[in-house]
Amino acid sequence: MSIRGSSTALALLLATTGFAHADTVVLDNGDRLTGTVIQVSGGAMEFRPEATNQAVTIRWDRIATFSSDGTLQVLLEDGTEIIGRAEKADQGRIRLVSDQLDEPVSVRTTAIASITGPDTPRRDRVRTTGNINAGGSLTRGNTRTETYNANGAFEARTNVNRFRLNGDVNQAKDNGDLSRDNASGTARYDHFVSQRLYLNTYTNLSRDRFKDLRLRTSVGAGLGYQFYDTAQRSLSAELGAGYVNQDYYAAENESNPGGRWALDYEERLMGGGLRLFHRQEGLVSLEDSDEFQVSTQTGVRFPLVLGMTGTVQANVDYNNSPPGDSKKTDQAYLLTAGYSW
Repeated sequence: MSIRGSSTALALLLATTGFAHADTVVLDNGDRLTGTVIQVSGGAMEFRPEATNQAVTIRWDRIATFSSDGTLQVLLEDGTEIIGRAEKADQGRIRLVSDQLDEPVSVRTTAIASITGPDTPRRDRVRTTGNINAGGSLTRGNTRTETYNANGAFEARTNVNRFRLNGDVNQAKDNGDLSRDNASGTARYDHFVSQRLYLNTYTNLSRDRFKDLRLRTSVGAGLGYQFYDTAQRSLSAELGAGYVNQDYYAAENESNPGGRWALDYEERLMGGGLRLFHRQEGLVSLEDSDEFQVSTQTGVRFPLVLGMTGTVQANVDYNNSPPGDSKKTDQAYLLTAGYSW
C-alpha cells in the first residue's frame, strides 16, 4: 500500500473512531454539536467540538438535551449521584443509563447540578433529606377523647458519612385520663468503608408509661450493608451488639448486653411523589434469648397541596417478655400530615 493510501486509510479510521465516540449536544434552536462533554458546573457546559482542541462554554439554559457515548458522573440537585451514559430525550430532559438503576431514568436538565468525568473525585457534598408529621383527633359530647401524635426523620449524607435521626411521640386521653403515653428517639452514625459496607453506631431512648417503662437506653455498634441507594429505591440492613438498660416504674430495673438488628426500606414511585416505607428494629438479650423486642413502622407517604405530604402508617411493637401484666403487642394506626424534603 502506498504512503498516500496508508495516510488516507488512517485519516478515515481516525475520523470514524472520533465520530463513534463523540458526544452530541442539541441547543434550544435545534443546532447540533458533536465533540466531547468535559464538565458541567456553574450553570454552563464546557464542551470541546470535534476537530479542535479549543473548548467552548455553552450556557446551560441554551442546552435542550445531549447524549454521551462515554461514562459521565452526574450529580443531581437533590444530592443523587449517577454514573452512566446520557441519552437524548425530549427537550429539557436527558435519559441516564446506569448500572445503579434498574432501568433508564429521565431527568430534567434543570435538576442537574454538575457533570464530570467518571474518574473525577466525587465532591463530599452534604445532602439532607427528612420529614416531619403530626396528627390527632378530638371528640366532645357523650365521648371525650383526645389523641396526639408526631414523628419525624432527618438524614445528612456525604460520600462516606451518614447521620440519621428519627423519633415519635404519642399521647391519648379518654375522659381526661391518659390512655397512651410513649415516645422514642434514635440517633445513628454510619461510616462507609466501601460503596456498600459501613460501620454503624447507634443510641436509642424510649419510654412507655403503660408498659411500666420509665426509660430504656440502648447503645451499640455494628456493621451495615447498603443493598440499594438509588433514586427509585433504598434498602439497608444492620447487625450489631451493645448494651441495654431498662428503668421501670414498678418492676425491677434491668441491664444486660444485647444484640441488635435493623432494616430500612423505601420505594419511590411516580418520580418520588409516592413513597412506600418499612423500618424494623430489634433487640435481643445476649443473656436470655427469650427476652427480645421488635418495633416496625410501615406506611405510604403521598403528596397533598402546597408542598405538604400525607402519611398512612402502622406501628407494631412486640415485647416477648413484658414487665408485669403488660401485653406483648401494641399496635397504632396513624394518619398524619406534614412536610418532606
